[in-house]
Amino acid sequence: MDLTLLRSVTLFKDLDDAELTAFLSILQAYDVQTDELILQEGAPVGHLYLVSDGMVQVRRDANGKEILLARLGPGAFFGEVNLFDPAGVATATIYAMKPTRMAVVDYATMLAFMETYPATGYKIVTVITSELAKRLRRTDEKLVSFMSWGNQSPQT
Repeated sequence: MDLTLLRSVTLFKDLDDAELTAFLSILQAYDVQTDELILQEGAPVGHLYLVSDGMVQVRRDANGKEILLARLGPGAFFGEVNLFDPAGVATATIYAMKPTRMAVVDYATMLAFMETYPATGYKIVTVITSELAKRLRRTDEKLVSFMSWGNQSPQT
């Protein structure tokens, strides 16, 4: 992962070049193949994941049936929820849809980075909080829509 791609990640939109360079130094890159499991729903999570190149799909089990929640491409991130809830587990399963280059940082390293660079850490946490709020609003809208639809009787 390079600075140009790191700059495209929403999580780092407010960071300057020096901050991005410092964060880049703690990332580890690796490749996953098509259909390779990256993260299993219900498993412990210990890393923040960034999609550098390729595409992943986010799936969730619903009564034994896998539901596609999202497709994430270059610049997307996941695993941020457990940064703040280390005892929690993955809320979804993530698979590579095609050969994908990932960058990861383990939570201990990420937290140490944010302690070393508190102003940068504050910027990152602010964006994570904003992203989580957006996701919660979308989920609320879907739930209300579903509940509203479910309470309507068919037209005769």
